[in-house]
Amino acid sequence: MPAQSVDKALAVLKQFSVSDPQLGVSELGRRLGLTKSSVHRLLGSLVRAGLARQDPASRRYMLGRESAQLGYKAIYSDPLLHIAFPYLHYLAHEAQEATYLAERRGLEGATVLQVLSPIMQEQLSWYTNVRLHASSAGKVLLAFAGEDVLSAVLDQGLVRDTEHTITDPAELRRELQRVREQGYATCFEEGKLGMNTIAVPVRDPEEQVVAALAIAGPSYRLTRERALAAVEQLKAVSGEITRKLAAAG
Repeated sequence: MPAQSVDKALAVLKQFSVSDPQLGVSELGRRLGLTKSSVHRLLGSLVRAGLARQDPASRRYMLGRESAQLGYKAIYSDPLLHIAFPYLHYLAHEAQEATYLAERRGLEGATVLQVLSPIMQEQLSWYTNVRLHASSAGKVLLAFAGEDVLSAVLDQGLVRDTEHTITDPAELRRELQRVREQGYATCFEEGKLGMNTIAVPVRDPEEQVVAALAIAGPSYRLTRERALAAVEQLKAVSGEITRKLAAAG
């Protein structure tokens, strides 16, 4: 498959998400600016590779089982993800809330692992991207990034997601200083109303922050008090991940 076709096929795969698990040819074409015939051709290649499949009833497409296999292979081939994955399950069980691991990708945070709460009744969206200024994981990642990253985030503007979002640059700088001093970040309905999160940095053996480990839950259940009570456990788990990374290295 030519490189341009590979890029388009990957773009098709990236359109599927928890909120959009099934997509039709027309919808994919509109999103990607491609003709129906081009989308059909790309989907045909993906289906033959097992990366996509078609629902016989709706005729819409979804990710195939091979996509899941690739995801698991990625987890077990990446030392950080492999080590952190069981700890996310442990924290989810202990806190009875969702947990996730995020990394910085440019001027955004990206969720690379997530485990849902074992008692979750409501649907929690998979946070593929989190704002660096309006999420606990994002604040951790931004607090330990360089001044160039922070300046770039400020230059693009601090989007207000809720009435609680920090949009003043000076206030954000003060918040990030607190994060560095206390070793954790909180986000109480700043990114989404009704959702609270708390996160700590995950460091590599050289003490560089490589990810953020977070607990997330509805604000009526993961209250400020419950979130802050989880800080020491989060820090302990983060330390264990760092120690295992050093041993694996």
